[in-house]
Amino acid sequence: MDSLTKKQLTAEEINRIAQAAFNCTCKTYEELSEGWANSAYQLTLEDGREVVLKVAADSEEGRMRCERGLMRTETEVMRRLEQLGSVPLPHIYVYDDSRKLLSSEYFLMERVKGETYDKVRSECSPAEREAIDRELGSYFRRIHQIEGEGFGYYLPNSSNASSWEEAFIALMRDVMKDGQEAGVQLPMAYEDLDAELERRRSVLGEVKTPRLVHWDSWPGNVFVQDGRVESIIDFERALWADPLMEHGFGKFWESDAFAQGYAAEDAAMQGQKEVSASTSSTPTASTVLPEGSEESQQIRRALYALYLDLVMRVECHYRGFGQEHTEWAQQNLADGWNRYLQV
Repeated sequence: MDSLTKKQLTAEEINRIAQAAFNCTCKTYEELSEGWANSAYQLTLEDGREVVLKVAADSEEGRMRCERGLMRTETEVMRRLEQLGSVPLPHIYVYDDSRKLLSSEYFLMERVKGETYDKVRSECSPAEREAIDRELGSYFRRIHQIEGEGFGYYLPNSSNASSWEEAFIALMRDVMKDGQEAGVQLPMAYEDLDAELERRRSVLGEVKTPRLVHWDSWPGNVFVQDGRVESIIDFERALWADPLMEHGFGKFWESDAFAQGYAAEDAAMQGQKEVSASTSSTPTASTVLPEGSEESQQIRRALYALYLDLVMRVECHYRGFGQEHTEWAQQNLADGWNRYLQV
């Protein structure tokens, strides 16, 4: 996707990065078009290795509030999950924020095998889709076991808070501020959106534990091969949040397999905690996920879908997307607002 935030590199710059990281020049390279924020290149090195280079923009000036510190967030989260050892993701070789070789941050990571799930999902048999969705549910429950000290953006931010209701309302209001500052006309009044946030404080308050959430976990950020999940990528928008923000609980609402895989992994974790507690004098806390009543979960899922629709609409201005995509995002938000009002 073409975007104002994507930095274009020259062959000389790519070679300089490859030489510094691997003591090897780049034989061929190809820009990857799938990303929406940072630019990415697939490199084939002279020694035959294949790697992916991701590059941030030179400056965060003019970016949405939710798009600050994306590359640092992505690398820190991926390295943290790699230590966990139970979630498939590419290895990061180098992260450089010194701006010595290049005027922006960049990192190099392992090239992932397979195809993105969004490209092949329609070609999979129902049994294959169920298996992949169930596997994804299990992996995301493992990600959610990582707890934070507060809610909100992954990196320290003035909008972060000790309670989920305060943090989520701040997240939503950040996007609304971006929209208002850019003069973006929404299909509803900004005041009506804000009133809904206040009305839903109590259901948001049922979430008590900040957990690591990928958030941008749509099928385009999942690689599959031979009917299995090969890797999960693009953790740049990770949050300390409610696990119900994950795509599998939103756009995958029709997939019972994701919820089944998530619940099975959650039950296994609860069992491990019980065994640990029985052999220790220190009580082990046990929280079945997702938190809150079924009614609360349904309302929160609708709120999170609305948040995503709002982000996709407002970002059109900041990314310089064309009229066709902007019109789609406007209609998508209008449809999302109408769905939300039915909950």
